[in-house]
Amino acid sequence: MTLRLRLYIAAAILLSVVGLLGGLLVRSVEHSELQQIDQQLRTAVPVVGSFDRPMNNQSPTVTPIRLPTSSESPSNSSRISEFYIAIVSGTQRHVLFTPLDGNGSVPQLPRHATSPGQTGTASTVGSQSGSERWRAILIASPNQPTKLLVAASLAQVDATASRLRLAAIGAGLVVLAVLVAAGFWVGRLGLRPIAEVTDVADAIAAGNRSRRVESASGKTEAAHLARAINVMLDEQQAAEMRLRQFIADASHELRTPISVILGISDLWRQGALEADNVRDDAMRRVGQSGRRMGGLVEDLLLLAHLDDGRSMELEPVDLEPLLNDAVHDAATTDPLRNITLEVSGSPVVRGDEIGLRQIIANLVTNSLRHTPQQATITLRAFSTGARVTLDVADSGPGMTADEASKAFDRFWRADASRTRSGTGLGLAIVAGIVAAHEGTVTLDSGRDRGTTVTVRLPAA
Repeated sequence: MTLRLRLYIAAAILLSVVGLLGGLLVRSVEHSELQQIDQQLRTAVPVVGSFDRPMNNQSPTVTPIRLPTSSESPSNSSRISEFYIAIVSGTQRHVLFTPLDGNGSVPQLPRHATSPGQTGTASTVGSQSGSERWRAILIASPNQPTKLLVAASLAQVDATASRLRLAAIGAGLVVLAVLVAAGFWVGRLGLRPIAEVTDVADAIAAGNRSRRVESASGKTEAAHLARAINVMLDEQQAAEMRLRQFIADASHELRTPISVILGISDLWRQGALEADNVRDDAMRRVGQSGRRMGGLVEDLLLLAHLDDGRSMELEPVDLEPLLNDAVHDAATTDPLRNITLEVSGSPVVRGDEIGLRQIIANLVTNSLRHTPQQATITLRAFSTGARVTLDVADSGPGMTADEASKAFDRFWRADASRTRSGTGLGLAIVAGIVAAHEGTVTLDSGRDRGTTVTVRLPAA
């Protein structure tokens, strides 16, 4: 069942409830008015003493018909003028009272008469002419074939009921108009964006990845959903683009060493590697290409593990020995470089020692690889309350703002020709390991002012 159909059903139920309440109100008021008139009739009915009707054809004699006096019931004596009272003999009537505000109509006789001394039971009857209704009581004489008819007009009751019906119908129309307006408003602001989201989802499932939800403005929940859908689609498209770029870069990085290995194997099959020195050089190049592919595969595997959120075994680790080892390793591989170490306080972090060593090694290797021989590299570590800060700074040529914004992207290198060694994954691995330690990493660089990478990790 769709949401729109549910709204229609709810509106129909609400209208039905309003109509039912209106009908119950009219019936309740009408019933209350009838009870009041019945009470007035029972109070106003005279006590029947006797109906002395001569045996001849003379007019009937009424003896006595006692009406309530003002001392007994002042309100009832003044009310007698509101009733129709007549002595009925066969088809003839001797009218005693008629309503002062009557329009000349005469009530019909009730089907059943009440014996004297019993509580009169009123019934609703029509008029002998016209559509006016009456509430009447017919009392039979015990000794004579005459009856006493007391009736009250229901014109006021019918008028009140008609006004209430009109008011109930008007209220129903107002509710209907409000429901129509609310339905239009809800449909325009609420259901239409949802329907558009559904259409966009169907279009994307059909292969049109460029579709977006257009009605994403406003502060409604549906508009917020539409904006969230657009953001999700944009993020998904960006992720797909990054994945395609990642595959292209990985293929590019692997193509060169694979081409070297395949080329040397072809030369060997052709017998071009018979000389010892040529064969040794070929084997050396095969080893270099194999190590390059092995390092790339290891880096990719590490990034995959980091992307999966694989947990690390974190424990207190002092960064100072790790930094000392990194400085000694760099001095061994490049003894002419000027590398300094500055440690203050107790830089003990909660982390994984192997991951922390890789962070420091990647940052130092990056600085050695992308700075000239005369550039200075400085490693700093200090504690700042709940965080330990690690800086790796160099006085090299630096990068532009655009290059610095892409520095942590996978396979990205400032040297577009890719002639320099490295896979372009060093800083991406650093960012992944730092994120696994719940830390942050930032890069500050500029032309002719060098580059500084700052890593902040939770203190132990």
